Amino acid sequence: MAAQDYTGPVRWVVVDDGPDAQPVAFQRAGWAVEVVRPAPVWEPGQNTQARNLLAGLAVIEPDARVVLIEDDDWYAPQWLRTVGAALADAELVGESRARYYNASLRLGRQLSNATHSSLCSTAVRGAALHDLADICRRAPKFIDLELWRRPRRRHLFEGHRVVGIKGLPGRGGIGMGHREDFKGQADPSGALLRTWVGADARYYL
Repeated sequence: MAAQDYTGPVRWVVVDDGPDAQPVAFQRAGWAVEVVRPAPVWEPGQNTQARNLLAGLAVIEPDARVVLIEDDDWYAPQWLRTVGAALADAELVGESRARYYNASLRLGRQLSNATHSSLCSTAVRGAALHDLADICRRAPKFIDLELWRRPRRRHLFEGHRVVGIKGLPGRGGIGMGHREDFKGQADPSGALLRTWVGADARYYL
């Protein structure tokens, strides 16, 4: 987020339900950072994604533009500017043809999703923001699939400005990219990841 070239004001709502609160020292002019600590805290084996999204949405105004950011994924510097512009004409925006990279397995995969965006590369406002809250209350396993099935004004674009990073330390994810049987292009040297994210690859390898 420190590298984002978006110049407008940003309110960053961070939801942390881990047993120990993580320090959030991020500071940037024009950015307000707010940490939400839902209870009870996460325990091994639980999937609290929907609960945590609702906790964040509870402190966000209904007319806000909301960009979903996941803490383990990579975002190109122009990401916020790109989705911010797209939200001017659409209520549901996102990037198709997702890229996943499992850092522990050193495998990368280009997906072929052409009709929806992964949650990590989705932004909402208006009716789509209300849809997101409604879906989270029902807590399906894959929130993004449910959201993109709703008939809203949408803009789905390509561009590879987001890479879903999998296989990092911490609680396990639920998507295919986190599984030990994840299939992708072998990248023992990290060259593929460097092609995708540039010098930021050093944070993941």
